[in-house]
Amino acid sequence: MTPLPPPLGRWALGTPLDPAGRWSWRRPPAAWLTLLADGGRGVPQRAAILHDLGWAALLDGDVAAAAGQFEEGMGLVRAQRSARPWRGALLMGLATVDRVQGAFEASLSRAREALGGQVDAGVAFGAHLTLATTTRVMGDPLVSVRHHYAALRYAPSAEAAADVQALLDLVHPGSGRPDEARLSPGVQLRLALQDAESVLRSGLPVGLLPDVSGFGFEVLDESRSVPHVRAALGWPEPPAAPDEARLVTRGRLGVQRGLTFVPMRGEGRSLALLAYLIERGGAPWPRVADAVLGEGTEKALYGQVRYHVSRLRSLLGDSEAVRLRGGRLSLGPQWVWSTDLRGGQGPCLLDGPLDWLEAGED
Repeated sequence: MTPLPPPLGRWALGTPLDPAGRWSWRRPPAAWLTLLADGGRGVPQRAAILHDLGWAALLDGDVAAAAGQFEEGMGLVRAQRSARPWRGALLMGLATVDRVQGAFEASLSRAREALGGQVDAGVAFGAHLTLATTTRVMGDPLVSVRHHYAALRYAPSAEAAADVQALLDLVHPGSGRPDEARLSPGVQLRLALQDAESVLRSGLPVGLLPDVSGFGFEVLDESRSVPHVRAALGWPEPPAAPDEARLVTRGRLGVQRGLTFVPMRGEGRSLALLAYLIERGGAPWPRVADAVLGEGTEKALYGQVRYHVSRLRSLLGDSEAVRLRGGRLSLGPQWVWSTDLRGGQGPCLLDGPLDWLEAGED
């Protein structure tokens, strides 16, 4: 639990919604698809929808899809002033994706960034709860306790406070665990997994293990902290921490992969496409092609997109680094992506239009 996921569609004001139980991130309402495809109007609603779809995907256990939705939302935040109220919530979504993937430092950094400046109580609650859960999974109980108490101060409801209090008891035993009936199902499952882990670690038989069906996100989030339960239930090993990939555009042109620099020779349109996806998040391929590749027939532009995607995959040595699925381009969450485009020294060497970098609709 971190943060408490929103009621789906709650903030997409003015958007006709189906009841939440009748849609998922794979099958959103048609009205949402129309807004998401609209490049100009309804910017706050688009950011809200991307946030909700990201959480819907994450709750379903699809981390890659969640990362793509949150990143596209952050692209709106960076480019368009009217989307900026969603900055904190989207950062918390990305911080949660980072933690599930094992990128703990990145998770902490994003959650702290969400707390920067003036934030409302809802963002403060979610950010502190994100920090509390990440530091708990990292094995830092002292810092985790501090952020749990901070989250309690900002809890939006008695139900949310009960959930936080129950999670606090995991890192500060004896602080008081509320009655189970007051807790959300996801938190009940987390407590059951941790209790089963304690029993298995002591060498005692645990009896029936918790039923985890329907809790894809909670399983992903807790699997690192319950290795004995993971082995007993036959769960796969959690993913290793993502590799870092930084696009370098000044002084040299290429990608820094960990300690290795991989140069990109020839024209830099492939890296311009990569820059767009890092800075603006995943998007339909025609929107990316329009921003980065210029004019051409739909068939010709699609061919160029496929060429550049193939080139980037070869450059990074990972066939899943850049994805083209269902007409959308996105980046694989197994990498932590960054660029030197903002605030770098020296001229940018990218060969491609960069109007999109600062362009926005206020």
